Amino acid sequence: MSVSELSMFLDEAVKDVNRLENGFLLGASYNGEKKIAYLKLLDPSDQKVYYYYDKIGHKPYCYSRKGPDELSNLLKRSDVIKVEQVNKWDPLTDKTVTVSRIIAADPLAIGGHPGEKSIRNVEECYEADIKYYENYIYDNELIPGTYIRVDGSSMLSISNYLSGEMQSALQEALANSDDFLKKYIYEFAGLLSQPIPFIKRAAIDIEVLTELENRLPDADTAPQPIISISLVGNDDQAEVFVLKRTDVQMGDKNKFPQGVKFRVYDDEKQLLVEFFKDALQYPVILTFNGDSFDLPYIYHRAISLNVPKEAIPIILQREMATFVHGIHIDLYKTFNNRSIQGYAFSNKYSEHTLNAISEALLGEEKVTLDDAINDLSMINLAYYNYVDSKLTLNLTTFDNDLLIRLIVVLSRVARMNIEDTSRLSVSNWIRSMLIYEHRRRNALVPRKEEIEAKGSEAASRAIIKGKKYLGGFVIEPTPGVHFKVIVLDFASLYPSIIKVYNLSYETVKCPHEECRTNILPNTSYWVCKKNRGMTSLLIGALRDIRVNYFKRLSKRSKTKDEKEFYNVISQALKVVLNASYGVMGFENFPFYCLPVAESTTALGRYSIQQTIDKTKSLGIPVVYGDTDSLFLKNPTDAQVTEIVNWAKDSLGIDLEVDKRYRYVAFSQRKKNYIGVYEDGSVEIKGLSGKKSHTPGFIKKVFYDVIQILSQVKTQSDFEAAKEEIRKEVRQAYLDLKNRSVPLEDLAFRVMMNKSINDYTDTTPQHVKAAQLLSKKREIKAGDIIEYVKTIGKEGVKPVEMAKKEEIDVNKYVEFMDSTFEQLLDALGFSFEEIIGASRIEDFFGV
Repeated sequence: MSVSELSMFLDEAVKDVNRLENGFLLGASYNGEKKIAYLKLLDPSDQKVYYYYDKIGHKPYCYSRKGPDELSNLLKRSDVIKVEQVNKWDPLTDKTVTVSRIIAADPLAIGGHPGEKSIRNVEECYEADIKYYENYIYDNELIPGTYIRVDGSSMLSISNYLSGEMQSALQEALANSDDFLKKYIYEFAGLLSQPIPFIKRAAIDIEVLTELENRLPDADTAPQPIISISLVGNDDQAEVFVLKRTDVQMGDKNKFPQGVKFRVYDDEKQLLVEFFKDALQYPVILTFNGDSFDLPYIYHRAISLNVPKEAIPIILQREMATFVHGIHIDLYKTFNNRSIQGYAFSNKYSEHTLNAISEALLGEEKVTLDDAINDLSMINLAYYNYVDSKLTLNLTTFDNDLLIRLIVVLSRVARMNIEDTSRLSVSNWIRSMLIYEHRRRNALVPRKEEIEAKGSEAASRAIIKGKKYLGGFVIEPTPGVHFKVIVLDFASLYPSIIKVYNLSYETVKCPHEECRTNILPNTSYWVCKKNRGMTSLLIGALRDIRVNYFKRLSKRSKTKDEKEFYNVISQALKVVLNASYGVMGFENFPFYCLPVAESTTALGRYSIQQTIDKTKSLGIPVVYGDTDSLFLKNPTDAQVTEIVNWAKDSLGIDLEVDKRYRYVAFSQRKKNYIGVYEDGSVEIKGLSGKKSHTPGFIKKVFYDVIQILSQVKTQSDFEAAKEEIRKEVRQAYLDLKNRSVPLEDLAFRVMMNKSINDYTDTTPQHVKAAQLLSKKREIKAGDIIEYVKTIGKEGVKPVEMAKKEEIDVNKYVEFMDSTFEQLLDALGFSFEEIIGASRIEDFFGV
């Protein structure tokens, strides 16, 4: 394909479609040249993305409490169309108010210009910080990730058909919820259970010639040639575009994977044009860190090679990059999302590199290189490049497209562009969901300081430094070993409390005098009796539909595909719900309200204390409790059932049996314990031996000890296990003292979260090691630094620069002490006892 043909293709890609029967909405955007909003719609039948430009004359706007006369100066501006008065509902006062809507010709007029050019910088405005394309979605009640029909000026959401089984499950779910929630539950059921289409996509990755070994050139200037680009699709197509270089060998083509196209180009410009042509066949492009490097580099490199801008399908934005013909998902940002990492993938990965995530979720790894990228043969370079793209793609295809489906469902919940959902935090998702609800109600979105005026000083005193109020309820563990322990979990405790007690920024300390006597238990705050809060409705409905509808459907599924689909939805809702309280207590959240956050934790403590009182009345010891779970020692099944039913009836909260342990060993530290399940599998909670940075030698000893504990079935077994553990730990200590442990087994592995120069306030040990290592090769954010503790001023050295005799043995003994102290505390003895024992019988239990 020539450059001119590529330009024509892209011109065709952005043409306005007037009619589309079944478009899958990827999101909305804004065309600055045409000054118009548009939708990106995927047609599942041909896997092409179509543009639908606004046809109703929608314009950017914001609001002011001033009258039009007071805003007359704005009408002198060429970028302001008009100022008109409208009525809005003010949630904070529960009154209809008249405000001025300032309508602009361009979103930049509202909030995009620097300094005093932006209206929001010269006037106290409302809703001026909402992106224009978000407004377009909210105002037209569009939901990304769902199907719509466009026809002329009409944009119509396509309703989802619910099967008989779904209708039956929905009726049961509705029966278990209050009347306020039923409308929302019904809407969510239809919205979330819409089928997700097959989405054609490809992952890309580039390799660049480097001037200095392992030092990547600047993406904004792209001075060095792109020597390889891989493109791997989920349509079984894969290819690598390689630049021919006379100073490297071709390599053995027989070692290249069958079915992967190997394309060699003499001219880098032609390589890029051919890559663009093939990438245009995919409506979704995947990268790993493509926002920061790959796509900006490709774009600027193409410009430097005189590829016309109109022939480059990449669009660079302030904090992301996308494609003219489709969308771009940067998986680095997706997997960096703590809510997705914790609630969707159960913290299976802790480092955010492609290799670490692939190893944890796929059981696959990147290609290990013996040579620098510059020195690889073209075949080896292509293979290395191909594997990176293959891994990136596989992160979206494993478990039947789990991640892609998860992102789509989250987009539906958040009412947010799929590209934004994949990049932004849960606080942004919930913000978007709440703004959408405000628009449906014609409600004025309050300014943050107006909500904060409800209270800035908490009634309770925080225990944790940096917190403004008292957090969750924690029962100190009863140290030692407890057999036959059952863990009762408060299912979605905080979301349940938000639902049951009607918590929302507009309902806690509401403006109604008659509600002031409706005091929330365990607090000094009152809550509204007249109106149901928006947060309470949305979080409550999501909570109920997950527990009472999708979980039920999953159990009734007749096929594997059905079960997986419902599980994905349930998982997505879990991500939002589990993070919902944290968002409400996050000061930078636009709807943050201290009385709401404080009430939530206070009611959580109240609910747990009431439950503890109930269990004690039944004679059941509570050996530990943490925020939303209780560890009960040896209760009967009948007693568990009684407690569960009581919590449902008295508190409106669901309790469920979460775990059954053969035994649990507690140290005196909160959140630190070992639980051995009935099948012998072991759970390690909060013990530092399992931390990712722990040296391999100490980690091995730690897990050897865990293996010993997993064999324990009785109290007598436990006593024997303790003696075996004494010997194991003692021998490890002696190996350290004798310096018989290989250096690589003593290495700490810590990721660089930012570049070396950005560590200005403090210099952690891994950064000190990185500074030494930077003299040999480039170190950048995301790199894993392997270092050992050494004798000397710095106290650390990179593994590759250290010697055995330099190891600071005492530091490793201290680390062993801190690692095993928690575990040994639960077993009834200390690390000092073991290493300080003087009699042979102490070591061998004779």
